[in-house]
Amino acid sequence: TTTNGETKVTSKGWLILADTQGIAQHLASQLRSVGEVCTLVFAGEKYQQIAPAEFTINPNNLEDFEEVIETVAAKSPSLSGVVQCWTTKAGEGKAINSEELESLSKLGCGTTLSLVQALVKAGLSSQPRLWLVTSGAQGVPSNHPVIPGVAQSSVWGMGKVISLEHPELNCTRLDLDPEETVEDQADVLFNEIWSEDSEDQIAWRGDGRYVARLVASHYRQPIAKQLIPSQPFKLGSSQKGSLDNLILEPVTRRSPGAGEVEIRVKATGLNFRDVLIALDVYPGEAVMGGDCAGEVVAVGSEVRGFHVGDSVMAMAQGSFSQYVTVDATYVVIKPENLSFEEAASIPANFLTAYYALHYVAKIEAGDRILIHAGAGGTGMAAVQIAQQAGAEVLATASPPKWQALRDMGVKHIMNSRTLEFADQVMEITKGEGVNIVLNSLTSGGFISKSMSVVSHGGRFVEIAKRGIWDSSQVAAVRPDVSYLVVDLIKKSQEQPELINSMLHELKDKLWNSLLKPPPMKVFPIEEVIDAFRYMQQAKHIGKIVVSQTQLADGTTQKPLSFRSGASYLITGGMGGLGLLVANWMVSKGAKHLVLLGRRSPDDAIRKKITELEMAGASVVVEKADVSDLESMTRVLHKIEQSNIPLAGVIHSAGMLSDGVLQNQSWSSFEKVMAPKVQGVWHLHQLTQNQPLDFFVMFSSVASLFGSPGQGNHSAANAFLDGLAHYRRVQGLPGLSIHWGAVSQIGEAAERGADLRVSKQGMGVISPTQVLESLELLMSGSDVEVGVIPIEWSQWQERVAQWPFLADWQEITTAIAFGAPNAIAPNKTQENYLLEQLKSVSQSEIEKILIAHIQNETAQVLGIKNYQIDIHKPLNEMGLDSLMSIELRNRIQSQLEVDVPITKFMEGITIAALSNELNEQRTQSSSTDKVKESKRIKVEL
Repeated sequence: TTTNGETKVTSKGWLILADTQGIAQHLASQLRSVGEVCTLVFAGEKYQQIAPAEFTINPNNLEDFEEVIETVAAKSPSLSGVVQCWTTKAGEGKAINSEELESLSKLGCGTTLSLVQALVKAGLSSQPRLWLVTSGAQGVPSNHPVIPGVAQSSVWGMGKVISLEHPELNCTRLDLDPEETVEDQADVLFNEIWSEDSEDQIAWRGDGRYVARLVASHYRQPIAKQLIPSQPFKLGSSQKGSLDNLILEPVTRRSPGAGEVEIRVKATGLNFRDVLIALDVYPGEAVMGGDCAGEVVAVGSEVRGFHVGDSVMAMAQGSFSQYVTVDATYVVIKPENLSFEEAASIPANFLTAYYALHYVAKIEAGDRILIHAGAGGTGMAAVQIAQQAGAEVLATASPPKWQALRDMGVKHIMNSRTLEFADQVMEITKGEGVNIVLNSLTSGGFISKSMSVVSHGGRFVEIAKRGIWDSSQVAAVRPDVSYLVVDLIKKSQEQPELINSMLHELKDKLWNSLLKPPPMKVFPIEEVIDAFRYMQQAKHIGKIVVSQTQLADGTTQKPLSFRSGASYLITGGMGGLGLLVANWMVSKGAKHLVLLGRRSPDDAIRKKITELEMAGASVVVEKADVSDLESMTRVLHKIEQSNIPLAGVIHSAGMLSDGVLQNQSWSSFEKVMAPKVQGVWHLHQLTQNQPLDFFVMFSSVASLFGSPGQGNHSAANAFLDGLAHYRRVQGLPGLSIHWGAVSQIGEAAERGADLRVSKQGMGVISPTQVLESLELLMSGSDVEVGVIPIEWSQWQERVAQWPFLADWQEITTAIAFGAPNAIAPNKTQENYLLEQLKSVSQSEIEKILIAHIQNETAQVLGIKNYQIDIHKPLNEMGLDSLMSIELRNRIQSQLEVDVPITKFMEGITIAALSNELNEQRTQSSSTDKVKESKRIKVEL
């Protein structure tokens, strides 16, 4: 403040609930050193002032909290912050018994509840920022988390609800490094407080600062990491034009004809042609996949030289599939010195290069040859074949790939991204040019420039599929040059025996190491979209191969199954979710189930148990309270005595007691936390020395996002999340699943969760989706995953304001505005964007369009949104012709307007493109209105 021209610094007040370790005292000293006023409050038996700025209060007495806040507010300057350090008391994981865990939970969540209630009741003129401080309560870093403070992980879940119900408190959670000294912990705490950073979930480990972020799971991609169909499949597209639409489609296997063999595909070579097909720009009808390697699984009656079990490589159309049936003429035995992936890199590229150079260009020793895109699969094959023929090789490639060509002995390398190569070739050859050009670059002036470097009477061999010249164009420029277009697929149909002969020649050369497979980038079949985009963005050197070698024979991924000779315990086993899971487990091989619940089964439940027994399962019903250690010890002892070892735990028990924090009491927290926190801790301790296959905990969306009116539920489930990480650190199985509301079954459904979550912008999960997701997650390796259908169009404001969702600034735009989503909303996603554009102002339309195009461009370029300058020409950011096609297709699909490819290639900016799209939409809208007006007149 300024008084009479003099600047006066106004101190701020701080209320700190002081821990016994000394963190709070050190923090107070640092705050006081910069002129702040601090009051320390210790846990004691009663309210008492023990020093001018120190008090004790009874942690279990709400009135003590109210009194100390009233006292501090009356004596101190404006209260700037309240720091809850009682929550740093953690205990040491394994050593905590159930009574200590309950005490720690009360010291954490119980005192925080009283603190919040007292702060709100005090009615301060300006609310302080609330800091909830823990130590070792969060599983970071993921590769080596340190979480001895797992007992306080519940506080983090509660903090999310505080943020929702009382945003004025700006509740911030901070997890300190338990392995640092008290002084260092206090330094970190002070720096975080003093920085006034907007992050609200922070953890420190050593010098590393971690902030919480919701990240897009690989499960939400159309293929990536999802369960692959249990029946035979092929690669297809839900809608051609975008690589994100690639899907694995179930198909029926075709038995081989008389001269055919059926191959179980182990690896498939990805070719540029496949990308063109996916983008719907390949001329004519075609299927994805042209070459593969695998094992013969069936042989036609007239086939000689192949047997079931042979390892082979083949030129096979449609080989992006689990099985492919092909004429045996196009198949050869795989050289033993090659892996399946290496063998899959051979047929298309090496056959193309071999045929183009030996049969079309008729290469000879002493020829000079310019090989464009020399670091690609066909380019590297051509380099080897040309060198073996005794030719001098000149090549183009993008500069980052030059070293790979140097390693192959290529001396003259030029840039494939510019037209400077022409002058360089003429300089290198002293004006004579090259005898042969092997071309695959057709955009811009590449063909004409390449024509200019061909010597008189030379050969120009074209292997590209788009933008190639016809004979009249060649005659107008270089009538002396032979312009030869290679179409290997057509040639294979016309002369299959030639293909067979070349395949055997290549096989022999590979076996004798006269030729070598190119460098490879291998993607598993689950990541085939990434493979296609990697090629589209021209990131690869050599060959991209999509592998299925990690998948089991006969099925692409071994289905989840349960051991018939083991027992499985389901808590909450007689509830709707528990019985749903029990039935599913029996269908997948489980024969011995223990269903645990607090009540005896009624007639409806007995009927369902009888159905399980009729399906072949032995079902033991245990009436027990999972939160009672003695009861759970008895249950686990009975399982042990049965001589059917326990192999897995599903903890689905839970209870709801909703109410806003101001109306909650610790007893309502205890009621909800008992089955979750105490119950799962008992299960953890009683089974930690048993070799379990899984330990799955049913958490909730409440602990992921928070849920108003469910502070106790959020806190309870946050403990499950923490325990999953805690167990993984110890080498034990642990998986916590944040379930959204489930329709039709469970207590949440009975209490009308459908309506509540729909108001929050979330959908419900069907029982079938629960089981599909459970199988997916139990087959994977993740520790903590959310399964929640979200109406992202209702979440834009929250995404913009909450740091936790910062990484979703671009992803939510993609989901709401048309990108694929594993859990689709009720309406088509494209409509969200179109509907939103119709309902906002002109200035908002511009912002939405720019954000949308920016996101789509980032997806195609494979970069982050923040790396994109909306005023920079797209072609200068790396958008080439192929990427332009996909970007055009995505925009056309989602906005129902068309933009000529030339716009992208000429260097339009995102800002200019958004203006053009808006103009097109406006004109289209006006036309529609005129048509509608005319229609109405006609009807009248």
